[in-house]
Amino acid sequence: MSSSVSLKTSSGLLLDMRLLTANDLADVLLLERSVHSHPWRQSSFEDCLRGRQRCWLAESKGTLVGYVVVAHGGGDAELLNIAVAPSYQRKGIGSCLLQYAVDYVKDHADMMFLEVRVSNRKAIELYAREGFFEVGQRKNYYPTVNGHEDALLMACQL
Repeated sequence: MSSSVSLKTSSGLLLDMRLLTANDLADVLLLERSVHSHPWRQSSFEDCLRGRQRCWLAESKGTLVGYVVVAHGGGDAELLNIAVAPSYQRKGIGSCLLQYAVDYVKDHADMMFLEVRVSNRKAIELYAREGFFEVGQRKNYYPTVNGHEDALLMACQL
């Protein structure tokens, strides 16, 4: 799969997809902190630069609007992180990011797994629309302001 591709969302928004570079880290971290209550550290995104996982950015007219991080190995793949800028949510970007990640890993894996906060109904609905189904839960997986929250473990046959 090319590292630079153009896609169109269901709402007609044109996205330019490309791999993360070191120059993108500051913008990615700003987006990460704007959408996640317990954001990834910079070192987690730096792992993408070293090839342990892949991070694709979605840009619209030169503006970072989202990203997706995946890893694969041993016949399985995992969606590690996905985010869409708050002002661009509900425009089909999340679906495009997810489909892009699935297309990348399907030649390397038979199944894709992900964890999602049990309270994140919008994300769970997106994953279900894209063919993911519940396979279990991880107790107290995610940190919260007042403790921990369970994760729903979901999978998709590729």
